[in-house]
Amino acid sequence: MNFSPAANKAVPTNLISGFLGVGKTTAIRYLLAHKPQHERWAVLVNEFGEIGIDGATLESGQGVDIREVAGGCVCCTSGPMLRVALTRLLRQRPDRLLIEPTGLGHPAGILDTLREPGLAQALQLNAVITLVDPAQFLDEKYRQHPVYADQISLADVLLASKSDRYDAATLQQFQQQADELYPPKQRVASIENGAIDAAWLDLGTTSQRTAEHPDAHRKLLSPLQPRTGDTEPLVPSANEPLICRSNHGLGSHSCGWLFAPQFQFHLQKLKHWADDLAELAAAQHVPLTRAKGVFRCGDKWWWLNWTPQDHSWQAIAWRRDSRCELIAADSAGEPDWQAFASSLLSTLSVDPRINN
Repeated sequence: MNFSPAANKAVPTNLISGFLGVGKTTAIRYLLAHKPQHERWAVLVNEFGEIGIDGATLESGQGVDIREVAGGCVCCTSGPMLRVALTRLLRQRPDRLLIEPTGLGHPAGILDTLREPGLAQALQLNAVITLVDPAQFLDEKYRQHPVYADQISLADVLLASKSDRYDAATLQQFQQQADELYPPKQRVASIENGAIDAAWLDLGTTSQRTAEHPDAHRKLLSPLQPRTGDTEPLVPSANEPLICRSNHGLGSHSCGWLFAPQFQFHLQKLKHWADDLAELAAAQHVPLTRAKGVFRCGDKWWWLNWTPQDHSWQAIAWRRDSRCELIAADSAGEPDWQAFASSLLSTLSVDPRINN
């Protein structure tokens, strides 16, 4: 890939990292909603699961280009796909580029790719912004996880997300421990509802920050071929109105479902399903760590964000299909996803396979 710095101004680029469910997509949605109207921004989203959800919640158009890499991790198995996706985005000559890796991903490999010849001249690599759940940050179990630890180590800006859900003592303890990190962070702050200060995007990064476990999860790579918008997309058809795909690697398993637009869900039943999801996972002995989806409920589509600690619903502008993805920690092999599929299907109000 060849870019001439003389012909093309280097694109300010930020990595928005963080563990599963900390609010990376919410933060990017906030930034896009508050970007200068005259600017064109690009977003590259990477998801571990085969059925991409985050790209569906980010709206293209109106000065925003979205590209998704699903079914792997751009820090390792999807590295070649990262370069392909970046090439396509940079051809649009964006004023800014945001990269959201999967929460299971290690940022070191991505940063190495962005600093390679060619890309290094095309991109102006700015601050790595890492979001954390303050309770997880204070939990020694999380801090000992090698990928989690390096997400923090490589952060230039460290943010406690969802701060409205924690008391002042927890946030103060986060601030104190974060301020003691070395090298010191350029910014340590608490945010609500993904409200990142856009000025932080222009802070610089430094090579002084190093990963202690750069190869922590390469031995756990996913065997599946990652997808980008440049490969044949998964699209429901008359012959296959409901698509199911699973993935495994990086110490996790995922299963996703993609529904044709004709499927409709009953919103209240769907909300009860999300309320009971942790109980269902426990009954199936599945250590569920993440659930997300976009669902058609009548004339509206709703976005679900679920973690074992809490979950939320939000109306979104997506108007295509419905989709859902579950991620579980690898404890005793491949989970039996059938119970989850059956319970999800029970929330349908319109099933074209039956109603037609």
